[in-house]
Amino acid sequence: MNRLNKILDILKNARGPVKGKVLAEKLGVSRQIIVQDISSLKVKGYKIFSTRDGYILEKDENTVRKMVAVKHTADEIYDELFSIVNAGGKIIDVIVEHPIYGEITGRIDIGSSDDIAKFMSLLKSTGATPLLELSGGIHIHTIEAPDESTMKKVLKAIQKYLIVGGEEIED
Repeated sequence: MNRLNKILDILKNARGPVKGKVLAEKLGVSRQIIVQDISSLKVKGYKIFSTRDGYILEKDENTVRKMVAVKHTADEIYDELFSIVNAGGKIIDVIVEHPIYGEITGRIDIGSSDDIAKFMSLLKSTGATPLLELSGGIHIHTIEAPDESTMKKVLKAIQKYLIVGGEEIED
């Protein structure tokens, strides 16, 4: 089995993100070789995402995905994320529109309360500015749910944050 296939095999069987350093150690190559190999796999059409916790291979699963536009303050981030996860959803990313750079996407992969705690802790400990600060609180999330019924529960749970057609949804 060649190295690219080994990387795919590791990512396919992983329960979460896999750090480049871990891949390099398992395959006996440098971290830079892994970066090049990941780039090669992406060019070949594999949906591999680099996150703060490592590489993720997007698996073709029978899930429902929806992009939703929301608006809230930085103080409401925890409540929004918790509402989504508590209703059975997973937040794949956050996207904002920037006047100079255009669309900026941050892959966050939050699917549990532990993920939320880690994300919130990183925001606090690094002093990083949440992306929503760049767009007046308006941002888009890609949300994933196991089925349509769960997705409806997720959307209901975050209804107070949803924006439709440029207008906020009223209760």
